[in-house]
Amino acid sequence: MNLLVCVCCGHRLCEPVRLLPELPERPVDTGRKDADGIRQAPSTVPRGSCAVDPEPSGTPFVPHPDPEWVGDAVPGVAFSDPDGPGFLMSAGPRNSLVVHPEDTRGHLLADDDCHDSGCCGPTGQEGPNFLCPGCRAPVATLYAECYGPYETHFLPAAVRLVPA
Repeated sequence: MNLLVCVCCGHRLCEPVRLLPELPERPVDTGRKDADGIRQAPSTVPRGSCAVDPEPSGTPFVPHPDPEWVGDAVPGVAFSDPDGPGFLMSAGPRNSLVVHPEDTRGHLLADDDCHDSGCCGPTGQEGPNFLCPGCRAPVATLYAECYGPYETHFLPAAVRLVPA
């Protein structure tokens, strides 16, 4: 088992996790309420696990070079370009560490300056929305809007995986 810790101060940022060999396929969201009445997609990774996402993740979002392209800025979520035709794509860092959001409960500090929220949860459109409680460095983005993935992405330059 491993822990994710802040590179700036060494603070523990999640429950112990096991590194998966690859990021699982993202579950399809039916849009239906679950047994708790919540409209969230299932988490991409199971509790107690983490995986590396090789694709760009999060901010900045830039216009796609093809104005006819329609695709996801973050998995399952498309952002139209407010300044022109077409859609935005992520130009954020590759190789973010993805964990189940419940594995971070009580280990991260919400960024009060980030006002990113859809109807059911944060979309990730404004960038990192969680800070390290030890030094207040931006470390992670929670994606929890009802029409997108349910996962927490740790910035690869902000964290390191260490043996538990």
